[in-house]
Amino acid sequence: MACKICGSGNYIDILNKSAIPIWTGSANIEDDFYPCNLKQCSECGHVYEDVSSELSGKLTKIYSSAHAQASTPPGNGNWGLKRAEFFLNKINYKEYTSAIEIGCADGFFLRFLENHGYSKLIGIEPSLAKNSVMGKIEFISAFANEETQLNEKIDLIFSNAVFEHIEDINGVLKFSKNHLKINGELFFAVPNAQVELETNDPALFIHEHVHYYTKDALTYVLAQNGFELKSIVQECSATYVSAVLNDNIVLPSYSPTMYTNYSRMLDVKLAEFEDIMNTNDNIIIHGANNKLNNILGWSKKKFSFTLVDNDDNKYHQYFFDHQVQKLSDLNLNEYDCVVIIPTCFYETIKNEYIKMGFLGKFHRI
Repeated sequence: MACKICGSGNYIDILNKSAIPIWTGSANIEDDFYPCNLKQCSECGHVYEDVSSELSGKLTKIYSSAHAQASTPPGNGNWGLKRAEFFLNKINYKEYTSAIEIGCADGFFLRFLENHGYSKLIGIEPSLAKNSVMGKIEFISAFANEETQLNEKIDLIFSNAVFEHIEDINGVLKFSKNHLKINGELFFAVPNAQVELETNDPALFIHEHVHYYTKDALTYVLAQNGFELKSIVQECSATYVSAVLNDNIVLPSYSPTMYTNYSRMLDVKLAEFEDIMNTNDNIIIHGANNKLNNILGWSKKKFSFTLVDNDDNKYHQYFFDHQVQKLSDLNLNEYDCVVIIPTCFYETIKNEYIKMGFLGKFHRI
């Protein structure tokens, strides 16, 4: 299987786990099970999923459905608004007046820019039923790739939590290069796979994510497509990237960090989880998300717990055969421990329990 970035056929396997359901962020868990595998290119160091034709077809259907996003869409409910806030605090939108969003979903960010005076806005989204125009926003039902021609040059091309999904990432970057003004900016956010690889986090893998970007891999793929990295901000949950056109850019030279111990250390964490679940009573698991989907799917065991989440879109829905509870509805005196699943929000969630008087144990995986 060739590297999705540089095309090299030299790689190491860093994850091979049994088949589990695809996580789509919906309570309607997919019935189809697919293997969990990750490879790392020995040449450029990029980490990627070996996507079978069956999985590729399944993902294409998902991206054209109402469950195209594996997390709560930006602007949707309390967590969606928080996600939107994270992104808008990083993007330099005030300098421009025209934009293309790749993977615009329902157009939340485009409407935000319209309200801030943008004169030209285009959203590209394969899950849209048809092309349409709403106010100053043109919505196009399509995948962004090298063959997509809009006959437009735009100030800003941006994307939030999309580039990790796109198999042909070189194609979408060529699309961006073809439609960006000479002094324009490409801005996108992707999960911070580097910190998850370095900490052996079970959250790393998700069937929908073809790419697992590190700083070196991002610098490489951008240069390969005529972009110079302007800035990169790596936070716990996301990496924010700004790039500009540079026809004279050369491919960077570096020795990639190889994550040969990721799978072995991941197994240690999974064993810790099983030990916590087997040696405690009255357990709260906080976080109905992809990471928990991985942990429970790979364990193949049934555990007793109360499931809690802060996303109000998930309240009272069933995930993993457990109904999501609201924290404020629980009598915390009835519980002995809390297993906090979202790594990046561990301290925030822990403090929330402490403020509510919880005196039991906390665990992070």
